[in-house]
Amino acid sequence: MHIRFVSGVALAATIALANPAMAGGQAAEPPQPPMDVYTLKNFLPTTPPNPKPTSKVPDLSGDWSVAGIGQSLSAADPAGRMRGKEPDIPYQPWSLAYTMKQVPPTGPDAMFERTTDPAIHTCEPLGLGRIYMYPGKTRFIQTTEAVYLLHEIGPAYRVVWMNAQHPEDPDPQYWGHSIGWYENDDTLVIDTVGVNDRSWLDQLGHPRTERFHFIERYKKTADGTMQLDMTVDDPGAYTKPWPGKRNFTKSATGFLRYQWVCSVRDNNAHYEKVGKSGNTGSTTFGN
Repeated sequence: MHIRFVSGVALAATIALANPAMAGGQAAEPPQPPMDVYTLKNFLPTTPPNPKPTSKVPDLSGDWSVAGIGQSLSAADPAGRMRGKEPDIPYQPWSLAYTMKQVPPTGPDAMFERTTDPAIHTCEPLGLGRIYMYPGKTRFIQTTEAVYLLHEIGPAYRVVWMNAQHPEDPDPQYWGHSIGWYENDDTLVIDTVGVNDRSWLDQLGHPRTERFHFIERYKKTADGTMQLDMTVDDPGAYTKPWPGKRNFTKSATGFLRYQWVCSVRDNNAHYEKVGKSGNTGSTTFGN
């Protein structure tokens, strides 16, 4: 058996992905906003610019690792020390209450043995934004028709349709429907709608609704790194758009050396062997 040693946040993220929710915690239910979110309009356009920018195609190919994983999608508070009081997250009252009700698996407010994280309890996919809060790599494959993002975590992949439009009424899914275009000769823009509300935006339990609209801008920088600027546009949960940021470095260690698969059965087996004795309270497994 090969054992990989990681440290700090990476270790916590690895444990959170591999272990079950243990004593006392129940998986969070999907959020229930007090309004019909389908009657709401997004703050930002969900169609590509017309005409589209004239741009060269930046070379984003290869394997990328997140530099500084973080806990929160908030650009102002990536470490998650101001949960519920972030200056850049404009909560609806219900989404603030929902966030503060959750028990994070990692970060300053973590109580892993009682977490409500649906990714740990039931292996709900991490999804947009949160996928970059774990120490796995992402491979970009660029073609004329589509850009493919392959994530070690899951493993999962996304298809970004280039020179396309969103369907008028997309069925909500975990990764939604993504379209893309290039701008400024150095940036890939990804615009996603049609996402369900079953996954958290980050480790801290920030919710999304089925009105969620997500914009990502991957910019290749002069020093060979990559910057990601994210925008959350969800009028069902927040009163205006808000930003997130991540940075990436090229990885030379090989893609999918480890298969980061979440299995409820494996989670339960791991808990029964090593988790139960280290935690107090009653287990929720088997319920």
